[in-house]
Amino acid sequence: MTRTPHTRMRFLSRLSAVSILTLGLVVAAGIAPTSAAPGASVGNSVGGSYVALGDSFTAGQGASPSLDDPCLRSATESYPAILASTSSYRDRTINAACSAASTGSIPGQIASVDPRVAAQASLVTITVGGIDAGVAAIVAACGQDAQSLACQAAFGTALENLPDVGTRLAGTYAAVAAAFPRARIHVLTYPRLFDPGFPDPVTAATVNGATDALNQVIAGAVVASGQSRVSLVDVTARFAAHGIGSSDPWIAFGPPVESLHPNAAGNAAYAAAVREVATIRGR
Repeated sequence: MTRTPHTRMRFLSRLSAVSILTLGLVVAAGIAPTSAAPGASVGNSVGGSYVALGDSFTAGQGASPSLDDPCLRSATESYPAILASTSSYRDRTINAACSAASTGSIPGQIASVDPRVAAQASLVTITVGGIDAGVAAIVAACGQDAQSLACQAAFGTALENLPDVGTRLAGTYAAVAAAFPRARIHVLTYPRLFDPGFPDPVTAATVNGATDALNQVIAGAVVASGQSRVSLVDVTARFAAHGIGSSDPWIAFGPPVESLHPNAAGNAAYAAAVREVATIRGR
């Protein structure tokens, strides 16, 4: 089916509107504390706990319902909550992740965990790096026109900064390993947000290409951390054919609080990716 310029612009306008609203949320969340807020903990047991760290992709921002806190965690549909509900971690899970968290936020998230829990935790998962890579600047530049020179320049700057992001990530993973000395630590990548069938293929290719570049840096940082207990979980293949524009999208696209984040199905896919590599007892 051939799309007319009017149809294409309608989709671009929708993307721009969502991007502008998302930027507002990123800025607002960035002002809020990025450590664990009340309600982050499930249960009080110390031994063998599961701790989730990172940004909005671990918080579950794209999957309603969200907890009523500035971190925009999903109470039941974040991937940590899904893992907890179907495993022996049900009463031993802490989701300390927070929307708009960067690598600089992770020490605060670690500090929010009871030291006794940290010492005995057996599983840690983390998604982080998107904010460090310049997501806010990209959204600001691309919100009005995803085809503009300013937008392309923002992506270019982000790519140039990726080596520095990799250094920060490697240090973050090492710090997490030190803080949780008995835990297996699984670093999750970001999914490609758009399906190739999205009506604006240039935007889809640009965003997906940037995501791939960031994921490559994340993978390199896992190795550079020098920690044998830190491993990579690449979700790219798992999300194939489920981006925005597909017949079965696992990425939210519409409500501004949730948009451009994994929805409930996407969080279930994240949970399945962790379950595949982690030793998790069912219940």
